[in-house]
Amino acid sequence: MTRPMRESDSPAVLRIWQACFGDEEGYVRFFWENGFPLCRGLVWEEEGQAVSMLFLLPGALSYKKTLLPAEYVYAVATLPEFRGRGYAAALTREAALLAASEGKSALCLRPGDEGLYTYYAKLGFVKAFAQYEPEDPYGYFEFTFPTREYIYKESKLTGRELAYAPLESPGGMLLPLDEGARKFLRKTKGRAYMGPALE
Repeated sequence: MTRPMRESDSPAVLRIWQACFGDEEGYVRFFWENGFPLCRGLVWEEEGQAVSMLFLLPGALSYKKTLLPAEYVYAVATLPEFRGRGYAAALTREAALLAASEGKSALCLRPGDEGLYTYYAKLGFVKAFAQYEPEDPYGYFEFTFPTREYIYKESKLTGRELAYAPLESPGGMLLPLDEGARKFLRKTKGRAYMGPALE
């Protein structure tokens, strides 16, 4: 079953994250302690244990003077032994319902590999963001919470930089939840960009 992520899910989140992404424990703990309070997560629970997860980071779609509330779907993952059961898809659908009920216009994400574009297309996402940022941006997605203060802490902690900055080839997809997002898609014609984005 799906449910909101809780502080007590920390060990399960660490296990899922490392099993699926291979990141160092310090990186995951840093995100949990500094990023999670600024966002929220959903998990699929099986026999009292979280086995699949995703995070929702607050953001906005912007087109000229229009600003639409949206959320960025991040770190979607399922333990290998529980894959193929539709848990990640169920969490993504639940995230869409939750966001829509709160007046959000869209969910946005950046698939980790080319194969995932097909996967998310089946869930209603469409390609919406250019591979390269145009000189004159034609709309964009941006995170709405302050992150810069802990980018530097992360860098000092692990020697790595979190990529809370425009990426060279962000690409990305969007799931429209209302007419505002559908209008954004029509006006930008896939030429919007994502920034800052996560890697």
